[in-house]
Amino acid sequence: MFCNYYFDIETVPLDQYREEPRAGLDTLKSKIITIQYQPLDTVTGRPHGNLMILKEWELGSERAFIEHFRPMYVPDIWAFVAVGNNLSFECKFMKYKLLEYCNLSNLRLGQRPMIDLKHVLIMKNYGQFKGCTQCIGKRGLAKNISGWYWNGNYDAILDYIQNEARDFIRAYMVMKREIPKI
Repeated sequence: MFCNYYFDIETVPLDQYREEPRAGLDTLKSKIITIQYQPLDTVTGRPHGNLMILKEWELGSERAFIEHFRPMYVPDIWAFVAVGNNLSFECKFMKYKLLEYCNLSNLRLGQRPMIDLKHVLIMKNYGQFKGCTQCIGKRGLAKNISGWYWNGNYDAILDYIQNEARDFIRAYMVMKREIPKI
């Protein structure tokens, strides 16, 4: 039995790299602050349960919530089929953090089953990369996450995550309905 899960993470630069542009995209210079996932119906894409948000600031450390998430994510690749946009980013971070904290090497997370909408969104946008994620609710607000995090504005982060998940799932449900008609 497999289950599709909306899947996303948020990252911020480590303190010593806070002023370095794009440090939040580098596994060596940043940390994961949230992991969010929500079970989705495999046919319609409708949510089957609540959006779960694991928060580094509540579980005490990045290590704690990576270890908490590991049993769900790692053992059976078919039990957690990630659905998202640009999932190579999530796979890269998860692979690095699972090695760092759980000593799991040789993970091939980028080769596990997943549904990545990145390429469909580019095609929908007439082959253009820039702006291709607007239809799934991306409004460029992710650039604020680091500032919100370091200022302790966790509610703003949670609002961002909840809105992004809602918008993504709405668009995904439309795609699940319309793409098979092609």
